[in-house]
Parts: sequence; structure tokens; C-alpha cells
Amino acid sequence: MPSDESATLFMVSNPIPFENFEDHETGIFIRLHNLIAWSMAEGDDPIALIEEYLETVYTDSRTVDEIANFLMYHDKMQSAMWTLKENWSNLDDTVPDDSLMYGGMEKEDAVQMYADTTLRRYLEVLSRFESV
Repeated sequence: MPSDESATLFMVSNPIPFENFEDHETGIFIRLHNLIAWSMAEGDDPIALIEEYLETVYTDSRTVDEIANFLMYHDKMQSAMWTLKENWSNLDDTVPDDSLMYGGMEKEDAVQMYADTTLRRYLEVLSRFESV
């Protein structure tokens, strides 16, 4: 991952390294789903957070699935996914698996960053995302 921001957006938990972009994209969707569910469990309003950080209006269902789908197909997220897809097409197969698995950062740092990411933090980073 070229930055902490990219790691926040694209890091997911998976027992084995992904072999393609589509699997990684699915992992990100699952991550979003979990972040939304955890946000609701903590008493936050994920819709209000999405509207605030992404400066958009949300009028769909209040289910975790619908909110995750909305977020996954939001323009900012699609731009981020395009960047990730481009990075997959330029993946260097000679890089050691550990480096790929943890985005070039120390395993402990990656695990801590992953554990510390909340929906609010995720949306904050996504709102500032600029495609390369």
C-alpha cells in the first residue's frame, strides 16, 4: 500500500492472499458491511456519517446490506476501486508474500491499523481520496 490512507481503504482480513482484483473487491465489500454493522451496534448512524463525509443524500433502505451497496457504488468508492484495480494490473509478482499480505508495512502495524479502523475513519479517508 502506498500510504496509510490506501491501507485504510483497501486492507481486509483474509486467511490467504488474494489472487485477483475481484476477490479483493469482494473482501472490501465484506469489510464495509462489517464496519456499518459495528457502527450501528455502537449507536452511530451510518447514514448520517455517509451523508456528512461524502456530502451526499441517502434515501434507500436502512439495512446494512443496502447501506453497504450504496457505499460500494458511490462515485468516491468507485474511483478508489478503479485505482485498486489498476494497482492489481501492475502487481509485481517478485515481491515477497509478506510484503504483499501486509501492504509493505510491518505485520503488527497493519493489524493495529485494521483493528483501529471504524466506519467514521473509513469515510473520512474515502472523502479525501484522490485517484492517481
